[in-house]
Amino acid sequence: MVCAAIASSLFLHSPSLMAAEAATEITCAAPSANMIKPVKQSAENIRNLFTNVKQYLGIRYRFGGDTPSGFDCSGFVRFMFNKELDVNLPHSSREMASMGAKIDRSELRPGDLVFFTNGKNRINHVGIFIGNDTFVHSSLSKGITRDTLNENYYNKRFATGVRILDVQGSHLQDDLSNLIEETIDNDAAS
Repeated sequence: MVCAAIASSLFLHSPSLMAAEAATEITCAAPSANMIKPVKQSAENIRNLFTNVKQYLGIRYRFGGDTPSGFDCSGFVRFMFNKELDVNLPHSSREMASMGAKIDRSELRPGDLVFFTNGKNRINHVGIFIGNDTFVHSSLSKGITRDTLNENYYNKRFATGVRILDVQGSHLQDDLSNLIEETIDNDAAS
């Protein structure tokens, strides 16, 4: 329930424009030396990630930024994973997409990375999946914000998911199911 209470504000819908990062070609090549096995994390670590991401909502977009004074998309993901999970990621969505285990959209779990293309099959954006088809990311127009994968813009440009984290011994999925039910109930009451 802690995760449900903490992350409920992350499940708001707010369309935004994505920033263009240096575009890179999507490849389906054999695993490279850059690929890593998912890093074992506790459900508590993931809850902390979601708790602490809230404090950065609204921070402005800054090209090349990787500090709370301004983030680009990969700088934000890199910062959060390093600060909250002690996982070092590169500062490039292209490089991040070549790490971890590739997963289908239907298999996404909280903490997975989601990647988007510029419409020409080139990855140029990354965010952190938080569940219920929602992700947090650094948007050019809104800074750190949350959006849904079902929004037309993101639905058309979704490229892949990557699992960097292997959550161990968790009830996180139960917490998220409760969160979704609470969000629906709150929306119905409004």
